[in-house]
Amino acid sequence: MTTLYTTSFRGIGQITVRELRFCFGDRLSNVRTDRVRDYDLVQFNYQGDPLALRQLGTVEDVFLHLADVPLSGEREDLNTLGEIPDLIPSLNVHRQFNGLPRGRTRYRVIVQASMQGWQSYRRNQMQGAVERAVYRRFPKWRLVPDDANVELWLQQTGRQVRLGLRLTDRTMRHRTYKTANRPASLRPTIARALVQLTRPEDGDVFLDPMCGAGTVMIERALAGRYALVQGGDIDEQAVVDTLENFGSRHKPRDVFHWDARQLPLPDQSVDKVATNPPWGRQVGSVFELRALYESAFAEIDRVLRPNGLVVVLSSEWEAVKRALARTSLTPIEQIKDIAVLGRRADIFVAQKFAV
Repeated sequence: MTTLYTTSFRGIGQITVRELRFCFGDRLSNVRTDRVRDYDLVQFNYQGDPLALRQLGTVEDVFLHLADVPLSGEREDLNTLGEIPDLIPSLNVHRQFNGLPRGRTRYRVIVQASMQGWQSYRRNQMQGAVERAVYRRFPKWRLVPDDANVELWLQQTGRQVRLGLRLTDRTMRHRTYKTANRPASLRPTIARALVQLTRPEDGDVFLDPMCGAGTVMIERALAGRYALVQGGDIDEQAVVDTLENFGSRHKPRDVFHWDARQLPLPDQSVDKVATNPPWGRQVGSVFELRALYESAFAEIDRVLRPNGLVVVLSSEWEAVKRALARTSLTPIEQIKDIAVLGRRADIFVAQKFAV
């Protein structure tokens, strides 16, 4: 039994818990959640091959849990942080994920903490305590500010610090398919959270009517089998970027240059919809935004089959509610306060119940 934890963007942690339970079921136990700044942490005991955790799509990183260190706020805490546990067993798991490091091992320590008034030390002192502890045990390792192949993280939740060894690299959260990016492009892990909420099934005809760089569409393709993935955008360059990110992979799929307010699709031809429409600074006046949402949601309603699901990410709560009220789509869930590029948005889930 191994204790691990994941990091997800703020608000996504509860979807990560669902994904973990769906993927690993009774191999999980003692699942618990915490929050550090703009990240949700999901800790669990796991019985199985840790490499299987690479399939998780809503997760930024996977960590091996090393220790929970209670904090008093006194400087004695720094001595306690300097007494890190034996790293050898943990490094063996790390090598399963990443292979043997080339050349001299490079390490760094990252601290995620908001200093409180009751603490008589600073974040950099916490970092230094762990760096010195690593040096005492592994004097041949080289401390680096970046591009390390071993990372130890300290994440403070209240009066406790969690010490973890990061197992994954940047490809876990950034993916390798995103060669074309657009301003305010959706992070793949958030896109996968939208997809997860559509309850993917093998026979899905999936639609993103405002696809941007195609991130949501590709994440649906990566989430499992499907009948068809389709989408489009009013911006012709977005269509070009989506096709570039798809490359020759993930077929069948269709990408169109279209207006989401007038979809060239037959009635009741789609099973699931997930999309990230313009919101916040991406739109003009509130009246333009309301008009866009009402027209686009009416088209989604038209093309969606009975019992189909719609998942929308937006900060425009009133516009979403107003648009849904003019359709046959019934809101069934709202996940609030998602951290997106330094801003906050909600995820809305609606269903078109069969009459």
